[in-house]
Amino acid sequence: MLKLVEKQRQPKRIKLGFYPYTYVRTAIMRSLLFKREEYNKMLKMSFSEIARFLQESHYKKEINDLAAQHSGADLLELALNRNLAESFKKLIRTSPNELGILIKEYAKRKDIEDIKTILRGKFTNTDEKVISNSITGAGTLSYDFLLSLLKKGSIEDILKSNGIVDFNMLKEGLKHLNEKNNLVSVENAFDKYYYSNLIQFSGILPKEGALFRNFLIHEAVILNMLALIRLKKAKLEKKLVESFIIPTGDKLIDSKTMALANVEDLDELSRVLAKTEYRDIITKGIGEFKKSGSLIALEAELYKYLLRQSALFMHQHPLSIDVILGYMFAKDIEARNLRIIIKGKQLGLSEDFIGSQLVY
Repeated sequence: MLKLVEKQRQPKRIKLGFYPYTYVRTAIMRSLLFKREEYNKMLKMSFSEIARFLQESHYKKEINDLAAQHSGADLLELALNRNLAESFKKLIRTSPNELGILIKEYAKRKDIEDIKTILRGKFTNTDEKVISNSITGAGTLSYDFLLSLLKKGSIEDILKSNGIVDFNMLKEGLKHLNEKNNLVSVENAFDKYYYSNLIQFSGILPKEGALFRNFLIHEAVILNMLALIRLKKAKLEKKLVESFIIPTGDKLIDSKTMALANVEDLDELSRVLAKTEYRDIITKGIGEFKKSGSLIALEAELYKYLLRQSALFMHQHPLSIDVILGYMFAKDIEARNLRIIIKGKQLGLSEDFIGSQLVY
């Protein structure tokens, strides 16, 4: 797979200049994101109060533009997606070309999320309107192109036309789908492509690329831990577990992860992970997972860790590409948090339960 990615590589090395105006403007955009106290206020509000609160915030334009045709949770969901897309595309439009290349590479995660949304919708025969309302269009693929994928007659047709990953890299996942009636291998192939490609891309950046690469590796390690926990819980064979590991390009880290894939069961995996830098998060999260069968609490805590990492980048390197990448990660988290609050309030879930899933 890595050889395939290498063929797609663009310039040998990107030379970034000094763009203080872009970095300062991005820092201002980040300052508008909701803080803990604002999330706490929303948790105590009714659904209608949250809608008014968002309409008076930086989501005002999108909500007002969409209000003539949509209402309720659909209106807020679409407004979140449109605001996220516009925020990312604004960064691309207003950034110098070199920065634009980097932002586009990072933003492909939204393309892949949207493609996964379409695949899951097709797989479960979900109504097309519901699927289209969940598409963000915040990546490099246009919303119209994503809708054209939604119109495809089969999952195989979607994979062949996806616009991001070479179909040859998806064939094994498609075979698994046809044999096991499960999308997990297809989705994993998209994740492997994204992280392998982006981590490799970070190698052609100047010195800031080392910080970016470190952040991506942390994220891949976290995704691998979550996958290992799920797979060990399901008691899958070791060879199959190994196939789900996302490579980081760091030989030491990858060898340790492969060793984790070979542990006997979830209890042994828990003991090994409890010795890592994530030990406190892991111990509490796996305990909850064993009781409830849900990884929501563990995922939230691990992503809080990543959010703190992105904030650290911004404070340590206020006039560098890390400001932009930190903002994009934090903006994505904000959209996720708001979706959780909106859906939680719509379903009448408790304030404590909704709050436990938020990342800030």
